[in-house]
Amino acid sequence: MSVPTSSTRPVGEAIARLRLGDVLVAAGEVSEADLARALQLQASEPQPRRRLGTVLVSLGLVDDRQIAAALARVHNLPVIGLDATRLDRAAAQLIPRGAAERHKVLVLGWNGRLLRVAVADPVDVVALDDVRTLAGAAGLDVSVAPESQIAAALETVWSEAVDQAVYDEFLKEVTPEAVEAETGNENDAAAIKMVDRVLAHGARLNASDIHVEPQRDGVRVRMRVDGILREVLHLPQAAYSSMVARLKIISGLNVIERRVPQDGRTRISIEGRALDVRVSTLPSLRGEKVVLRLLPDSRSLPTLDGLGMAEDQSRVLRDVLHLPQGLVLITGPTGSGKTNTLYAGISEVVDAERNVITLEDPVEVELPGSTQVQIDEKVGMTFARGLRAVLRQDPDIVLVGEIRDQETAELAIRAALTGHLVLSTLHTLDSPAALTRLTDMGVAPYLVASSLSLVLAQRLLRRPCPDCVVHEPMPADVATRLGLTGEYATHAYPRAVGCAHCGDTGYAGRIGVFETLVVTPAVRDALLSGAGETEVRRAALATGWLPLAQRAVLAAAAGRTTIAEVLRVVATTLAD
Repeated sequence: MSVPTSSTRPVGEAIARLRLGDVLVAAGEVSEADLARALQLQASEPQPRRRLGTVLVSLGLVDDRQIAAALARVHNLPVIGLDATRLDRAAAQLIPRGAAERHKVLVLGWNGRLLRVAVADPVDVVALDDVRTLAGAAGLDVSVAPESQIAAALETVWSEAVDQAVYDEFLKEVTPEAVEAETGNENDAAAIKMVDRVLAHGARLNASDIHVEPQRDGVRVRMRVDGILREVLHLPQAAYSSMVARLKIISGLNVIERRVPQDGRTRISIEGRALDVRVSTLPSLRGEKVVLRLLPDSRSLPTLDGLGMAEDQSRVLRDVLHLPQGLVLITGPTGSGKTNTLYAGISEVVDAERNVITLEDPVEVELPGSTQVQIDEKVGMTFARGLRAVLRQDPDIVLVGEIRDQETAELAIRAALTGHLVLSTLHTLDSPAALTRLTDMGVAPYLVASSLSLVLAQRLLRRPCPDCVVHEPMPADVATRLGLTGEYATHAYPRAVGCAHCGDTGYAGRIGVFETLVVTPAVRDALLSGAGETEVRRAALATGWLPLAQRAVLAAAAGRTTIAEVLRVVATTLAD
């Protein structure tokens, strides 16, 4: 749709009778109940409130591609998928990067009169007017594109030039004196810019961790995106001291101390987005390695519905969370999303009528309506000691970040038997192993059998990039390994390819895959008889329980992940 010289208002008024929520409900993208919940959340937010589409995406109910398609229909505009290999850099840089990112606008072309743009929010007529004015255009030809694709395209257009400029400036200002002192300077403008740039890049990539690693030939900066580390920057050794000093300063660490590990934390704002950053240093042969964990704020945490569970699984979990007492265990390796699931579960039940207390190491995200306690074993504040104190605080619901020993396990179980709902985590491969792990810790089988309500095992698998994914049958040997027969053995599954949108990885984002084991009478009897993990597994299978590997294959069959991811992440749970 072209926008005349005088105004951008026609875009905002196109088909104004339609509403985004109504279009999504009519298309079956969201339910009326989910829409009502999103609208209620939006109404409760302080001004300026987020757009409805942003709220729906943050809840995990839809993705930004669905929002873009719905907005295009509402406003009678074309919707496009952006291909970074066809970007017109000169056109895209007709407006400043800051304005483009603030308004979520990508300039696609310019014919001397009309500016072709892709926007994430066609309703923001003020932004469109600003873009037209900045470019000196007579009008705009507007299309709608997913916000994440616009962000990725802008990163492609601008990152090389900006990174190089900041990098060059950084190196010019790294003096020999600063390198020799290795203490840095809080007011080192070049170091500040470089650190801010690295953090901003990590935030745009939705990285969970940033690694700054001294090497023989310089400093390697890697980021963990969708669970996989990738190198994004290599700096000369001269840059190391100032960067590490800056990171230590902003996280409240001792800049001079380089002989022992240190842990700190800071809260920063990246392009208007608040971000908690946990900082860890580790002395190594060539200097301190620094790892930054980027933590979301509470508003971006998923809800129970946004975790991506199958409907039967979310129903079981929700039912258990509303019981007055019992023990719920979340199990999986580090980085499998256990904390997100715990937080989503607590958010489901927290209200003014319940006393919710959490014990965490560390506290990652602030949970409104709960009392959060930081575990600090250096001063004797262990999970066991904290749990004893919590039980004297009249709790209704207790979150124990991790069960690490017999004492904590027995305290959690006795709390679950005396009128408290207890949620915690264990590090085991699957849910049957969690039951036997507790008995291996020394907990009596009858206590485990009588207290445990549900065990949920989970993994995070990468989602195929929608811009380059292809579908093809899996090799016969893979089907045999996964135990697949019939239509599942011949089904066409997604395969990752790689393109400019996904950084040639073939993947964009991650999904959760879950295994829910309800402690039924059959499972309870197996525990009481002293059964091992294999016997517990057989008892669960007899009740219709689906193992994690089968859930993962179902996710791949639905197009949500690839068989390669199933084999990479879930293969260790396959039973012999």
